[in-house]
Amino acid sequence: MKKIFPATAIGALVLLIIGTFADLRIDQAVYMPGNGFSAFFERLAPIIGATVLMIGAALLFWTYKFVKENLAKLILSGLVYFGSTLIGLALCYKYCHLFGVAYGVIVAILIACIVYKIPDELKQRYRWAGIAIVAVFLASMCLLEVLKIFWGRVRFRSMQGYFDLFTPWYHPNGKHYLAAVGGVAEEVKSFPSGHSQFAGAVLSLCLLALVNPRWKNKESMVYGIALVYALIVMFSRMMQGAHFLSDVTFGFAFPFLALWLARYLLLKQLALHYPAEYFC
Repeated sequence: MKKIFPATAIGALVLLIIGTFADLRIDQAVYMPGNGFSAFFERLAPIIGATVLMIGAALLFWTYKFVKENLAKLILSGLVYFGSTLIGLALCYKYCHLFGVAYGVIVAILIACIVYKIPDELKQRYRWAGIAIVAVFLASMCLLEVLKIFWGRVRFRSMQGYFDLFTPWYHPNGKHYLAAVGGVAEEVKSFPSGHSQFAGAVLSLCLLALVNPRWKNKESMVYGIALVYALIVMFSRMMQGAHFLSDVTFGFAFPFLALWLARYLLLKQLALHYPAEYFC
């Protein structure tokens, strides 16, 4: 993983440079309105992202031995758990309505049952991983949502025939182009990509392999699978005209960088408590 993270960072930087000079031309080449492929991933990415958040939240809360724990710690972790689960359910509802809510409730219950059965000797390690997963998801999502409001970049699908509405990613617009898209706020939220953030957060599942002594050598495999999935989601968003290459690159970069930091801190914690197994 020491080489994989820098390689991913370099790849993201290359994509950003390409997007900086060719965003508009790339979207013109790949735009396919109404295609089923991108429509499928438009709904799938938030559902998978919500599932990852609920996994992290369950690991944070259900790994405690409730009778023996400090009450304040339990209350705080419980609030984070229920709050994160509600955010996950809200995402499921937003993109899949009642079916999404039903899925979210069932999955939340199943995850809680599975986490509760984790062997006692591994619960603390998984709790740390859960904290990292929740932090990666929520921190990157909050930062992204704030930037969307201030950047005001018009989506490619809303500038057909009016490409003078195009601005480079480094040019914040605020509400300057809101009237040009009929006042629909969602159409000036191209930068950065929320779906790419959801997909990038899936990379944090590699931490579940890291904290299990029997699965440590599988961490890079889990990361690789999640990375391929994230790239597919990113491409699907450009096909739909919802984002440019720079948008999806930044959306992916937020959870990726947060994961890089979280993994480093997690390794420090593991090395401190299990020095025979982990080395920093």
